[in-house]
Amino acid sequence: MTDTLEVAQQNGGRHTPYAFLQHTNPGTPAGALLRAYWQPVGLSGDVAPGGAPHPVRVMGEDLVLFRDDAGRAGLLGIKCAHRCADLSYGRVENGGLRCLYHGWLFDVDGRCLEQPAEGANSTFKDRVRQKSYPTHEAGGAIWAYMGAGEPPLFPNYPAVVAPEAYRLTTRWFSNCNWMQGSEGNIDPVHTSYLHRFALAEDPNKTRLGVFAADGAPDLTIEETRFGLRIYAERKIADSTDRYLRITNFVMPNTCSINGAEADLGPGGCGMSWNVPIDDTHHWRYSFGFHAKAAMAKDRMASFQDAEKIEGTDVMRRNPANRYLQDRESMATQSYIGLGKVFPVHDIFITESQGPILPHDEEHLASSDVAILRARKQLTEAAKAVAAGETPLGVVRDPKDNDFSDLVVITKRLPASVSLQAYCAELAASDLYILAPLG
Repeated sequence: MTDTLEVAQQNGGRHTPYAFLQHTNPGTPAGALLRAYWQPVGLSGDVAPGGAPHPVRVMGEDLVLFRDDAGRAGLLGIKCAHRCADLSYGRVENGGLRCLYHGWLFDVDGRCLEQPAEGANSTFKDRVRQKSYPTHEAGGAIWAYMGAGEPPLFPNYPAVVAPEAYRLTTRWFSNCNWMQGSEGNIDPVHTSYLHRFALAEDPNKTRLGVFAADGAPDLTIEETRFGLRIYAERKIADSTDRYLRITNFVMPNTCSINGAEADLGPGGCGMSWNVPIDDTHHWRYSFGFHAKAAMAKDRMASFQDAEKIEGTDVMRRNPANRYLQDRESMATQSYIGLGKVFPVHDIFITESQGPILPHDEEHLASSDVAILRARKQLTEAAKAVAAGETPLGVVRDPKDNDFSDLVVITKRLPASVSLQAYCAELAASDLYILAPLG
């Protein structure tokens, strides 16, 4: 089969067969694909014990997230099965969520427990089910399985299943299609530009400077059981060593990369899920993690919160205020003039592509090889779901639920060291085994 990249380049860099992946509402192939995996649908704090139900929209579906009086999280269709009243205003009591219109009560599994206006001998409640989805709480988030059949195992990703002391969970709202955010996460080249600072200094002597010093890394892509492993090698001035960064595309809308936790050395990673709200908006759920050292979580959280509208996960910067771009700082301090918070950079640039990136206007290049390979994997997985098969990355066997091979690293390496051998060595090590935090 002709390589996807070659096809794109033969067409002047334009390649459009993957546009269907941008649409995830019910009944779409990509919607069925994303629903085949566990997806974060809210933060645990959205529905604190004793708190109000929380309306959410996920892949074009209007739902309500709530925590019952026993502490269990539930995700139901927002319209009551009786007369379609909004359940997000309901009462949390007696083991479920009660509609305010006629008092029908539904538990987290969608069973109708009570219909108080019906006769005492009525069995109608036993024949009514509210739309519901299985949930799982992990990593400070509430996850849902919205697909067909029995849920797969919840994946034991180190950044998600780690105790709170080792992890920081954040969320950001984005005004664009989910694929734009997801593809930005697995683009190793943009770090050399979008996230570049201290322009007036020698890039070899600044934090993250090696990315700026070599803006054209050599890329190697491997297919894995969870998606793609991406090796980016950058040259180091006056040395035969190279700077290696290993990142991962995790099917279908997830990445595992190095973020701020990388400053603490090996053993850390960040994972982000770009979860569609609808075709033109999505949430970015991020889980920063380090197994060996304590992250400065309060400082990291306040650093990000300062960029949000108070009490929300929405950026202060937006097209109406030109993202508060400081063009004077672009001369010496910042390549883009938008401060130092990486999610802000990522959301800004992907929103600038438009609500839905027009694939027929792209001119893809060799540096986009990871994005093209990811689109191909998504397409193949969507076909598998349509055929009733298990797509890549879904875990159903407990022996496959170990992700120590989800290697993330940013490190200087001698030229003689094999990338694959080094990665295998890390995967076989205690990279993500939790160490006591002193």
